Amino acid sequence: MSLGSMANQTIRLQRWYMLCLVSFVAPVGIQTVLLPWLVVVEMERSGAILGLVQFCLQLPAILLVLLGGLLADRLDRAKILMVSHGIGALPPLVLAYGILTAALDLPWVIAYALAMGALTAFAQPARDGMLNQIAQNELQRAVTITMGLTFGGQVVGFLLGGTAEAIGPAILLLAQALIMLMGVGFAMKLLPLGEAQRKALMAQKESGSGAAILEGIKWVATASGMLPILLLVFMMSLLYGGAYMVLVPVVAKEAYGAGATEIAQCFMAFVGGTILITTLLVKIGGLKHPLRAFPLALIGGGFCLILAASATTFEFYLASLVLWGMCGAIAMSMSRTLLQQAAPEAFRSRVLAIFSLANLGGMPVGGLILGFSSVSLGAQKSLWVVALTMFIVVLIFQISRSLWRPSADASTEVV
Repeated sequence: MSLGSMANQTIRLQRWYMLCLVSFVAPVGIQTVLLPWLVVVEMERSGAILGLVQFCLQLPAILLVLLGGLLADRLDRAKILMVSHGIGALPPLVLAYGILTAALDLPWVIAYALAMGALTAFAQPARDGMLNQIAQNELQRAVTITMGLTFGGQVVGFLLGGTAEAIGPAILLLAQALIMLMGVGFAMKLLPLGEAQRKALMAQKESGSGAAILEGIKWVATASGMLPILLLVFMMSLLYGGAYMVLVPVVAKEAYGAGATEIAQCFMAFVGGTILITTLLVKIGGLKHPLRAFPLALIGGGFCLILAASATTFEFYLASLVLWGMCGAIAMSMSRTLLQQAAPEAFRSRVLAIFSLANLGGMPVGGLILGFSSVSLGAQKSLWVVALTMFIVVLIFQISRSLWRPSADASTEVV
């Protein structure tokens, strides 16, 4: 194949990859607005119950993501995405049936959350493992563009989710299922990427499933500077992820009487900030020192949450969320770039699955804790607690990072 033909094929694969990505994250955007609205507004449950639902949404990802990473290294990633998108249409259809038959209750919502969380555990490692294959020599740019499209797709979902009161949740769930099904066709176009993956598998000796997962964990443990980064990612998930999923909609409801439209605006404000910074990062070609930018962005995010907790109007609250999203874009892009740069092809999906475990692992626990905190302290005071705790975490990270470096080959150096 000529260089020109290879370049054209790469461009085509990149486009199909992006479409497949959007067809997964747009339904997630609908879900992000719809679940809090169903629980807090329609069912009139407390922030603690919303925390429980978000816990159920994230728990399967924690339990299954390492297995998902192993399968993404062993099986054709495009086929995993095809199956994930196909099955992913079923939970919203079942939930829509519950609404249409007036049978909807909390167990239906929890079952939906568990099912979608399990699907994410398999789809995300497969999608992450493909990114290096299509990025060529511009990895940070590819990571940043992917993040931008992720949040852009979620904005589409937020806009749709904000219409829940106007058109009804059942119609939205049917739209969610349809968009998810479109991803099956997009994933089929990515089947040529399987050839490079098969060559990488042939070059290594295949071990058992348990041993293979341990190989990925061992690589992370011995890669210089990797553990403190993953711990910081976990704390970002615990504090900021929990606040995003639980405190943001609860503050909107309690302080400003928000409905579905206002809750959607809150998530859109955050994502709008991420898109602004993501666009800037793509334009300037990324940041030279990702490891420096990562903790600084977390500190900036804490100050944004203090602003949000101090907001006196809904508009001020939205502006604070925009700023928080800007800091979040830097933190998420830099942390993912560090892992993508360091992970070898033979272990990539497993290593990125461990990253996903850290990135998702704190969110259900954080959501549960912050849900109860919103009941006992109040949601706005809980934002202060989150911000101050993150300041302490980053300080500890900066002081102790060098102590976590195990001896490792220079090829594994990431800091």
